[in-house]
Amino acid sequence: MVVLRAGLCPGLTEEMIQLLRANSIRTVVDFVSSDLEDVAQKCSLSYKALVAVRRVLLAQFSAFPANGADLYEELKSTTAILPTGSPSLDQLLDSGLYTGEVTELMGAPGSGKTQVCLGIAASVALGLKQHVLFLDSTAGFTASRLYQMLRARTEDEEEQLEALQRIQVVRVFDIYEMLSALQELRDRLSQQVVSSMGPLKIVVIDSVSAVIYPLLGGKQSEGLAIMMQLARELKTLAREFSLAIVVTNQVTRDSSTGPLKPALGRSWSFVPSTRVLLESKEAAWDKATTQRIASLAKSPRQPTGIQVELDTGNGDVQEPSPATPTEGL
Repeated sequence: MVVLRAGLCPGLTEEMIQLLRANSIRTVVDFVSSDLEDVAQKCSLSYKALVAVRRVLLAQFSAFPANGADLYEELKSTTAILPTGSPSLDQLLDSGLYTGEVTELMGAPGSGKTQVCLGIAASVALGLKQHVLFLDSTAGFTASRLYQMLRARTEDEEEQLEALQRIQVVRVFDIYEMLSALQELRDRLSQQVVSSMGPLKIVVIDSVSAVIYPLLGGKQSEGLAIMMQLARELKTLAREFSLAIVVTNQVTRDSSTGPLKPALGRSWSFVPSTRVLLESKEAAWDKATTQRIASLAKSPRQPTGIQVELDTGNGDVQEPSPATPTEGL
């Protein structure tokens, strides 16, 4: 509840506040719900001045209703769909990555999460000519691998170089460095200062679990609070600045034979709008296969359980196998 103080709005002076407090009016709610004629008489204040202050306070602190049509038009004007560079993954995601949302890629170590993230960065930087912020918390970002992907997409060396320059990589090896990098990004976007980065449409974080896991040991309540602070920061960035945010996460099992499920628990499960499970498709004669199965575990647009195949070993990906619905995870 906001307490009345000098400078909160024009016309609200220290003298007025003292008179209001003497009549038990201490907060914004107390003030706007009072009978101003009665307040003017009791406090010997100008009725017109009180009305002017209330009008400003209502504008600052009230929630104004919006109808569904207006919200839908705003959504259409601010939402973009970014192709991932993989036709099969785009098919799974209903055309690609949506701005304003957090998309999570989850899987066991070696399931191809980082490769998919590099492919997304290459696609956005080269195909859309948009800038990418890549937060690397595992030292998994490999410039040579990214360069291979770009060379597979274009033979023009100048285009390859320009695409590389559009991808900014920040090493963040603990949660505080990650929060600091995101806060710095929000400040720059708020001030419309992007400096050398240029127009930004996507943030890739590989991975969130790497920086959150160390906090969920002894003082779990403290770690949970910091995790939710990161969650709020990601959702706010996505929504307020129309960014597509991609994060990677590990998977766990309740038992040795139980199904795979995303790490970080129930509290984190509400953060991503879309979740994709990546699993290796190992053949008996080739344990090092780059074939992957991508399964849709959560989506606001598609039925969960849909699966597609993709190849993380190529600069581009193979054509998708037919999507088949399976039982939900």
